[in-house]
Amino acid sequence: MYNEMLKPIIAGIFMGWANVIPGVSGGTIAVITGVFERLIDVVNGIINIKIDKKDILFILLIGIGILFGILTGSKLLSWSFENYPFYTYSFFYGLIMLSLWNFRKNVSQFRLMEFIIGVLIVILPYVLESYNQTISLKNEVNYFLVLFSGIVAGSSMILPGLSGSLVLMLLGYYEMAINTVSKLTRFSNNGFETSDLLFLLFLGIGVLMGIVIISKILKVWFEKGKKSILNFILGLITGSLYPITPAFHGSGKILVMFFWIALGGIVVYLLGKFEN
Repeated sequence: MYNEMLKPIIAGIFMGWANVIPGVSGGTIAVITGVFERLIDVVNGIINIKIDKKDILFILLIGIGILFGILTGSKLLSWSFENYPFYTYSFFYGLIMLSLWNFRKNVSQFRLMEFIIGVLIVILPYVLESYNQTISLKNEVNYFLVLFSGIVAGSSMILPGLSGSLVLMLLGYYEMAINTVSKLTRFSNNGFETSDLLFLLFLGIGVLMGIVIISKILKVWFEKGKKSILNFILGLITGSLYPITPAFHGSGKILVMFFWIALGGIVVYLLGKFEN
């Protein structure tokens, strides 16, 4: 009952919440909640048109959970992020830190190369972003670059530790994407133009292509070298602690910070108890 019904919904809710908080990866949450490999399998099943009723139910429940997470978390987590970022990130730091401790049990043989590559893939975009604060809205749209940016962003949405919105920001299309989507609400006022439709179309196709490409790669990697990819994922999760380090997001009382870190750890512990 839990694995078939509740687990995908809970995973989806947490993934929806992760999409609200900058720097928290939906892919990392998928690993934490134990649905990552199954999600990759189902996505590949959809691509190959080889999907059964259980897979349909799984992806449907994940989708419902994500939607519920975004709707319920958008106000609460956005408010907490704006008003108490230090403690909000402390909670997610504890969530991921204990999950990292639990995930290490899946790695039977440690491989330094894959681990370091995983860490660097997550950390480098944030380092680049911190050194390049001048990226802003692009005035001229190159639809080939929009498509490419969508592919890279789509790939990053699947990989644990990476944020698709950050990747778009680094490529210079984040602000345009946000502004274009916001125009949808002003469609009746002629605010939405043909160029906006083309931008979203190329970006959306790119995102879907990125998801398909990275899912295929991860599927083959899981089948051909599971020890290797588990070390890679371990590196991704380890690297994901960097952007959500509480000290990077304000300041607060140390004891309260440890309380929220512990609370995040308790959530992971309880999820593990339910699964067992």
